[in-house]
Amino acid sequence: MYNKDLIRFIMDLAAELIGKAETASPKLARGYVDEAEELLSLGAVLLTHRSGDELLMKEAA
Repeated sequence: MYNKDLIRFIMDLAAELIGKAETASPKLARGYVDEAEELLSLGAVLLTHRSGDELLMKEAA
């Protein structure tokens, strides 16, 4: 099951990387944004997985 603290950490880290991208050179900014995108994708997967678990629990009840 997902951990909301983990999701919060992932989102905070992605926000930090986006903030760094705002003041970085274009090459570094691209890397920061790519990393932030990967983190946000991971967070989305974790949230989707959680939703699937909740649906299974509801069906079982």
